[in-house]
Amino acid sequence: MNKKFLSASVVAAVVLLSAMLPAQAAPINYALRNVTFTDGTSATGSFVFDAATHKSSGYSIATSQGTLTSFNWDQTNSGLYFGGGAGPNNFTIITTNGRRAFNFSFLDPFTDAGGTNLINIASTYECYNCSPFRRVNGGSVTSIDAVDVPEPGTLPLAFAAIGVLGFLHRRRNQAA
Repeated sequence: MNKKFLSASVVAAVVLLSAMLPAQAAPINYALRNVTFTDGTSATGSFVFDAATHKSSGYSIATSQGTLTSFNWDQTNSGLYFGGGAGPNNFTIITTNGRRAFNFSFLDPFTDAGGTNLINIASTYECYNCSPFRRVNGGSVTSIDAVDVPEPGTLPLAFAAIGVLGFLHRRRNQAA
């Protein structure tokens, strides 16, 4: 066996082993789309969420003035907490003084694939000491930058590519 073939085999083995590792998706950036409240106002902004860990690494959400005063939600004045509230597809943002809350509930769970999640209008609301109170009456969140996760067909393609390389190498050796 020559050295070139041996080194090519080692490289192919490393590629195969790395292709067999589970895909690690990164947090996904979501934008609020057409989020409106029952008082005729709206919410805009975005948040970063990792479906695997249920953690947010950042958010900036602005609500307009109506039943409640306008407010800009971010890490400097509030914290984001996953779960609790209205079920497993839920997170709540609460101000550092604990008086104002924005509860988000979604019809479907978040996944590493991103996409669009419709807001569950039955249990999404903003409140100040929970009175006054305003419900969300429409909207969704949509991933801004989908994460590239290898397709399940990656491994068979890698095997096919290595097979073609082996065939070409063997053919070259036979010609020599």
